[in-house]
Amino acid sequence: MTVERLARALAHAYGLVLDRADRIDFGIWEESFSIWTDQGRLFAKRFLRKARKTDDMLRGLRLSESLRAQGFPAPRVIPAHTGDLIAFVESERYQVTEWVDGECYHPGDLPLRCATPMGALLGRFHRLSGSQASTSYTFAGRNTALAQCRQALERYREHAEPFARVAEAVLEEQIALLQTLPADFHERLPVPGRRGPCFNSFWVEQLLFHREGQVAALVDWTDGAGRVGFWVDDLDTGLHLSALGVDAIARFVAGYQSENPLPETEWRALSAVLCYGHLASTNFLSGWFDRPYRRMQDWEQTAERWHRLVPVRFRRYPEIEAAVLQAAGR
Repeated sequence: MTVERLARALAHAYGLVLDRADRIDFGIWEESFSIWTDQGRLFAKRFLRKARKTDDMLRGLRLSESLRAQGFPAPRVIPAHTGDLIAFVESERYQVTEWVDGECYHPGDLPLRCATPMGALLGRFHRLSGSQASTSYTFAGRNTALAQCRQALERYREHAEPFARVAEAVLEEQIALLQTLPADFHERLPVPGRRGPCFNSFWVEQLLFHREGQVAALVDWTDGAGRVGFWVDDLDTGLHLSALGVDAIARFVAGYQSENPLPETEWRALSAVLCYGHLASTNFLSGWFDRPYRRMQDWEQTAERWHRLVPVRFRRYPEIEAAVLQAAGR
């Protein structure tokens, strides 16, 4: 996207006079910019992926404004001339928010000092958003998981790209580990029960941190925020997609528990989801074949960090569960 095109869209929808725009590297579903305007420095985003429903995106932005009024660190959304939180210009969607200074980290790079505040923020989000009635939760069975992994493995063997070799190696490890398990292994696992509005994409690249480690802002509320789900799945997303090690997992859990205490059953269920749930899934590997990402090379580097941890975590399941329970005081 050219700066001239962005300037025209912002002038038309927001009445902003654009002086300068710097592209932000983070984000694989949209184009993001740091912009300097006649109203000061702001953040602007042009959404590229059309599959997202506008109503879902608006639900997240409205939730962010509601929680911000309660002191939650969410950037203020700048409304368009129409009063809407998302602007439409030539069939494209735009969003503008206030600019928030802060550090952002890639998966696997989060400093330990940030893990506790990050977990505490998710706990605060769940507490403020409230809980809802629970429904049943099921894990994929070993045989189903084996079939999915083998199918994905055969597809990757038809490709010569470097990421295909990474996926192939990880899938081979997953298959080998799954083969060691009894067919009813998944039936013995603890399952989560607490539900409520979730952020649904809570991971390191959605957060800005102050230098000392506290959270400056939680951003990107348009990717499912407010959709009801299991809190354990929201926790798992934060840990898995952030590629956190055991020490950081423990600090994250301790932070969460300080804001929204959960019973031991939920923390045991989190350990099962984090360690077995990903082993019994092809995770995000199937999406590689469709190439839906704007910057495929960047996505591959991130995805490699996610997937290499899947068999590692399963092998360390007892250690991880013990660390989670200790951090939660259970």
